[in-house]
Amino acid sequence: MPPRAPVVWTTTAVRSERFRQRLDERHRELTIHAKARGRSYRRSRADPLSEELQRLRADFIAALGRLGSFEIAMSRLAQCRYEIQLNERADDLSRDYFQLWHLIARRSGATWPEEEREAERLDYFAMQVGRLEGIADALVVAGRNVRLFPLPNVPWLTAS
Repeated sequence: MPPRAPVVWTTTAVRSERFRQRLDERHRELTIHAKARGRSYRRSRADPLSEELQRLRADFIAALGRLGSFEIAMSRLAQCRYEIQLNERADDLSRDYFQLWHLIARRSGATWPEEEREAERLDYFAMQVGRLEGIADALVVAGRNVRLFPLPNVPWLTAS
């Protein structure tokens, strides 16, 4: 019997492995971004009531919300083994994305109680916009581009 041909192992990953790699790479990027925002907020020497410190705080809270919602979405997407599962979970995430989008749009124009401070309102909206961006990041990795739809009009914060 002649010897068998040697088996050549390729280094390229199958689609599911590439997908998990993209999820991990994006998670790493968002983690680095959130850490940098946290450092710039904590190390800031700005006046506690200044506009700059409020912006740094909103950026930090939005980065945390983005990272948190991406991690939740990532755990749901990473469990997919088949394309049909990925499509189903991406549909669920798209539905969550647009429900949150409508919630932000409704609450941004509403009047708020007088006893609630402006800082609390800013923190709430920064977290919600961050969550929205985290879901959008996961959907982009899954192959859906929900960023084609603009963010709702939020008069309290100008997007950069």
